[in-house]
Amino acid sequence: MKERRDSTCFKWGVTALAVIFISILLVVVFTDLPGFFKLVTSILNILSPLISGAVIAFLLNPLVRLVDRRLAPKLTKREKKPGAGKKLSRAVSIVFALIFAALVIYAFFSILLPQLGESIQGIVDSAPKYFTSIEEWATNLLADNPDLQYYADMAIGKIQEYLNEWISTSLPNDVQNVLTTVFTSAFSVVKSLANIVIGIFASIYILASKDKFQAQGKKIVVALFKPARADHILHVGREINRVFNGFVIGKIMDSAIIGVLCYLGMLILKLPYPALVATVVGVTNVIPFFGPIIGAVPSALLILLVNPLQAFYFVIFVIVLQQVDGNVIGPRILGNSVGISGFWVLISITVATSLFGFAGMILGVPVFAVIYMLVSDAVNATLKRKNRSTVTNDYYAIRAVEDLPDGSAESEPQAEAPAAEEEPAADEPAKK
Repeated sequence: MKERRDSTCFKWGVTALAVIFISILLVVVFTDLPGFFKLVTSILNILSPLISGAVIAFLLNPLVRLVDRRLAPKLTKREKKPGAGKKLSRAVSIVFALIFAALVIYAFFSILLPQLGESIQGIVDSAPKYFTSIEEWATNLLADNPDLQYYADMAIGKIQEYLNEWISTSLPNDVQNVLTTVFTSAFSVVKSLANIVIGIFASIYILASKDKFQAQGKKIVVALFKPARADHILHVGREINRVFNGFVIGKIMDSAIIGVLCYLGMLILKLPYPALVATVVGVTNVIPFFGPIIGAVPSALLILLVNPLQAFYFVIFVIVLQQVDGNVIGPRILGNSVGISGFWVLISITVATSLFGFAGMILGVPVFAVIYMLVSDAVNATLKRKNRSTVTNDYYAIRAVEDLPDGSAESEPQAEAPAAEEEPAADEPAKK
C-alpha cells in the first residue's frame, strides 16, 4: 500500500513539475517571441550538420533497405561468426546507396551543365538584340508622344544626378559592403560544404545503426507508457514514417519524371532553352500547389524574349503537363499518402512558408498532414468514449447531439491510405 502511495505521489510530482516547466516556457515564449525564434534558429544552425545527415539518411534509406533485405539472408547463411552477415550486408547496402546517389547526381549534372551553358550563352548572345529592340520600341514610342519624351528626359536627368552623387559619396562605402558580403558569402559556402560532408558521415552512422536506434526508441516508449498508450504511439510513429516516405520521396520521383517529360516535350515542340526550363519546372514541381506556377512564370518570360508565339505554346504545354501530373502521374506515385484536402494544403503551405521559408514550403504539407492525423485520432477517440459516431457524414444534417446515431459499432474511415506493414530488421527471424 505504501509503495502504491509513493508511486502515486511520484507521478503527481512529475506532473506538477511538467506543468510548471511548460508554464514558464510559455511565459518566456510569449513575452519575447522574436528572441525565442532567434534561439530556435541558433539551435537549428548548431544542429544543421546532424539535420543534414538525417535528411540524407532518410532519402537513402529506401535503397539501403531494398538491398539489405535481399543480401542479408544470403550472407547470414554463410556467416561463420554470429551477426557478421548482417553487418556486412548493411555495410554493402550503404556503400551501394552512396555510390548510386553519387552516380545519379553526376549523370544529372553532366547532362544538365552543358545544356545549361548553351542556354545561358544563347541568352548572352541574344542580349544585344533584345536591348536594340527595346531601344527602338522606346524611341518610336517617345517620337510619337512629345509629352512622354519630356518626362522621360526629366527622369533620365534625375537618374544621372543620382548616379553622379552616388559615385562621389556612397560608392566607397558600398564597395566595402560588397567586399564584406562576398567574404561572408564565401564563408557561408565553405560552412555549408563542411556541413554536407559532416552530414554524409552522420548519415552513414544513422543508416548503420538505424535498427538499434529504432529498438531504443521503442524501449523508451514501452518503459514510459502503458501498453495501450505505447501501442498507439508506435502506430503514430509508423504513420508519420508512412506520410513522410510517401510524400517526400514520392514527390522527388514525381518531379524528376515531370522534368524529363518537360525536356522531351520542349525538344519535340522545338522550344528554346529546353534543359534550363525543364530543370526549373522539375525543381519547382517539388513545391506543392504553388510549384507549377513558380516554375512556369519565369520560364515563360524567358521564352517570351525569344518568340512570343513559342511562349504561348509553352504555357499551353505546361498546363497540359501539370494536368497529366495532377491526375495521372502524381496519384500513381504519391497515392493518398497525405490525405488532406486542397484547402488544407493551401493553408499549410502559406503558414509554413511564412514561418520557415523554403523548407516550410516543401515540408509544410507532410507536417500538417501528421498534425491533422493526430487531431483526427484524438477527436475520434473522444467520440468513442462518449459512444458517439465517428463518421463525418453523420454530422452534416444534425441539429442536436441526440440526432446522432449510436456510435458503438462505428469507426471513422481513415482518410489516409492503410499503413504499410512494418518491415522486419535484416536479422529478425521470419515468423512462421
